[in-house]
Amino acid sequence: MTLRSEVTFQIGCDIGGTFTDVVALASDGQSFADKSDTVPDDLAAGLLAALENLAGRVGLPLTELLAETTRFVNGTTVVTNAVAELRGAKVGLITTQGFGDNLLIARSARNAHRDHHKQLSLPQIVAREHVVEVAERIDRKGRVVVPLTEQRARAAVETLVAAGVDSIAVSLLWGFANAEHEELLASIVEAEHPELFLSVASRLHPVIREYERTMTTVLNAFTGIRVAEYTERIERELAARGLREPVAFMQGFGGTASAAEARARPITLIDSGPAGGVIGARALAGRLGLKDIVTADMGGTSFDVSVLRDATPNVTRRVMLGERFLTALSKIDVLPIGTGGGSVAWLDARGVPQVGPHSAGAEPGPICYGKGGTRPTVTDASAVLGLLASGSFLDGRRALDTDSAHEAIGREIGKPLGVDAVQAAAAVHRMVVADMGNAVRAVTVERGHDPRRFAMVAFGGALGLFAADIARSVGIRQIVIPAEAAVFSARGLLSSDDVRARARSVMWQGGGAEAVLAALQGLDAELVEALHAAGYPDDRIDVRWEGDFKFLGQQWELRVPIPRRADLGEAELAAIQDGFAARYEEEYGEGTAWVGSPVVLMSVRVTATGRVDLIEPARREPGEREVEPAGRRRIQRAGTGESEVDVHDARRLNAGARISGPALIEHSLTTVALPEGWELRVDDWGNYLLADTAEETA
Repeated sequence: MTLRSEVTFQIGCDIGGTFTDVVALASDGQSFADKSDTVPDDLAAGLLAALENLAGRVGLPLTELLAETTRFVNGTTVVTNAVAELRGAKVGLITTQGFGDNLLIARSARNAHRDHHKQLSLPQIVAREHVVEVAERIDRKGRVVVPLTEQRARAAVETLVAAGVDSIAVSLLWGFANAEHEELLASIVEAEHPELFLSVASRLHPVIREYERTMTTVLNAFTGIRVAEYTERIERELAARGLREPVAFMQGFGGTASAAEARARPITLIDSGPAGGVIGARALAGRLGLKDIVTADMGGTSFDVSVLRDATPNVTRRVMLGERFLTALSKIDVLPIGTGGGSVAWLDARGVPQVGPHSAGAEPGPICYGKGGTRPTVTDASAVLGLLASGSFLDGRRALDTDSAHEAIGREIGKPLGVDAVQAAAAVHRMVVADMGNAVRAVTVERGHDPRRFAMVAFGGALGLFAADIARSVGIRQIVIPAEAAVFSARGLLSSDDVRARARSVMWQGGGAEAVLAALQGLDAELVEALHAAGYPDDRIDVRWEGDFKFLGQQWELRVPIPRRADLGEAELAAIQDGFAARYEEEYGEGTAWVGSPVVLMSVRVTATGRVDLIEPARREPGEREVEPAGRRRIQRAGTGESEVDVHDARRLNAGARISGPALIEHSLTTVALPEGWELRVDDWGNYLLADTAEETA
């Protein structure tokens, strides 16, 4: 197609475990999308291949497309994978004398399991011989009790350098109350060993709780080198191909940051891809007038689900990573399970069929991809059931080897169970639906939400085949499948603003609020200056002050807004104390507040947002309401057997088109299965709105 020369673009890229997804939004509202296989050992190679495909969609050489790009946002799994696979830098830790076993002791319980038989020792990010204790002590009020001499500080650093560490983490007891000793150690590393990655707790997260702060600092050091190499490579490769704008990187709590920020605080990139999907779903829900939604994303390796009430993502504090590492991180609350298109179907020692959590990944991938895969996957089962067709899969660029998938499922699953390959594939489909339905219940029913009151925003390349079955299993009767469903996390990156957030411990229970105000104003000035440096004027910067309050004696805090005012004083904080019980019960339920217990402030947090210029999608031309199918195909449906259904070409569905199930809608990058009793309508932006018309059962 031909584009006007004045059209510019914004590009979002989400590098997942199986595919790298890219979306380009043109300034006139047009949208273009494509994907390519992720290259696990060279993420930049997969990105560049996806961008070449995208440029072909746009109709421009890649160099011209990037030259006309005004914003480029990247979401990546590089940090998530490093933590999950325990592949990172060789870290050395400097801590206070007597506290070298902090990471070993942890919080006593070794993971999130309640079953004590599953409580295993944590893997050690830092080898015990690389933990150096220094003689120093600062008390809880920030007073120096035992001074740290320069000689002892230098000896600690040199011990780790001699041990050959790649990065150094510094976390001293009460260092958040007085950073003097941590800064002395940091200055020596920066001056004498600039080649080492340095992570300092008082710079990264100056907030109370020794273990969480130390673990976060260590993980930051553990992932820092990989993130630095990755971000620098991405910037270099894109600049060489014409990109003139800086690359922004998505953070796990929502909002983007610069490459320099990402390199300084790499751990904030954890789960950045899923965060992009949630932010995109919030924007889409707002466009459609929906407030309460469940977001569901099924890609190649996982199924991620989250809940938004009143169109607001839930941000989890003190995040547990991989059910192992309790951290001080905040990120959007997304529940992942190991059920994706590439998840392997297998039989356990009892002969009971299972799906996931291990995945065939991008290499070699499912058997039907013909890339050397040998273990049957969810995608293979879908191909055997007739839900996927070579002519439409990845726009016809990848022929599906359904015969090999059929043979493998029959051999690995069917034969041991005494059923044929089709029955085995149907069983895999049912297990996947059950697992994902349970995940939806975990974030709704188990947290006090009635799923029947929610709509589901379903995206990811694989979820279109399962969304209606999952929704019906939990009572959700309305589904939105976005127009860019297969690459929606990449699309969601372009719905995000530029965000900086910092926290600091400030204890307050009553009396003068000078220290609280000083901490808030200090963080405020730091973050506003960072956004100024990124090019945002004051009229495009929003700042939010918050405090972490709790009843005295509780372990967890509740985050409460604090008025942003220059004369903030005791009266404003006392008003928060007075209303805290009601706010607490609004969050956790009637009768949960510790009425009569003192309310204390533990820490303050400032979030500064630079509002970006977001592109609104163009409305589509209306078309015929009733559309003729492009053909028919025999498929197998779990529980209903073989049937022949209409197959619709998504390119022929204009705004207003309606389809009644059973049917398949084949898009260039995904397929939507519409079971009996469901109706689909295409809205003005090309989204698929699905409604369950079957009578509700009691």
